[in-house]
Amino acid sequence: MKKSICYTLFGILCLFGACTHRNQSTFPDQRASLKALDRQIDTLAEQIINSLAVQKINKIAVIEFSDLDGKVPDLGKYLAEELTTRLFRTGKFQIVERRLMRRIIEEQNLSATGLIDENTASKLGRILGVDALTTGTVADLNTSVKINARLIATETGSVFAVASVNVPMRKEVEVLLGKKPKAPDSLDVGRFDGIWDVILDCFPKEGAFGYTYKITSSVKDGVLHGQYGTDSIPPCLTLNGKINPNGSAVILASGLSGDPKYNTYNYRRGTPYSYHIDATFSDSRGTGYRTESRTCNLTFIKR
Repeated sequence: MKKSICYTLFGILCLFGACTHRNQSTFPDQRASLKALDRQIDTLAEQIINSLAVQKINKIAVIEFSDLDGKVPDLGKYLAEELTTRLFRTGKFQIVERRLMRRIIEEQNLSATGLIDENTASKLGRILGVDALTTGTVADLNTSVKINARLIATETGSVFAVASVNVPMRKEVEVLLGKKPKAPDSLDVGRFDGIWDVILDCFPKEGAFGYTYKITSSVKDGVLHGQYGTDSIPPCLTLNGKINPNGSAVILASGLSGDPKYNTYNYRRGTPYSYHIDATFSDSRGTGYRTESRTCNLTFIKR
């Protein structure tokens, strides 16, 4: 018998029927299990979202955070990725895709750190077509890290809102700041192994409705595998990919399309499809985005 495109995931439950509209709930709240850094990023994101809502701004770009000397540590890159994901998932904002933004910034030879000046902010805003920039700085206070975010109106180059949190100096923060070396790759084999909850958000496009899938996945020996649905009743979706020791991953998503109202290109129900996902993982959390055609974001949370 031929293997179907979507096959039963060994050892974990397939969550058939979990496709929802955007205004429905996603996973049960798991914030209590997140590390201190992720909890503080949640708080920072909430402050930023509230400020953007007051100003009625919906087109934004998130710039990497710098240290006080203008250098961008891994923590600054991590903050930008995580804030981008959190803002995008609200469904309230149009956000410039980060790889596109980075390419444009490099082509224009512009600064892209938390220390950008008024002229740079205005120029970036015009080129990227956004109303505001979200950026900031990280300050190493030895026992903690102070994260200051600024919201800059690109029309004027002025700061219209600020947000801040204080993060305890834990091991993962020290690594992201470069204060503690990462473990050799050979010691990292299998560090992502376990059960991961995955939220896949795909936004409306060309008349097709947006949708959310909730997927349970497993990682064994660094290889991720997850499945939504069953092989006999579309929609179904499988995720497969190798997570590298440094946390980077390219994941293949493949499956059969479901209700046509959620499909682009007038795909009929049961039409095979596939696309790739660029992802980045930390020990307990990961983010990813679809690299072809439709805009989709993924959040990975380790149980």
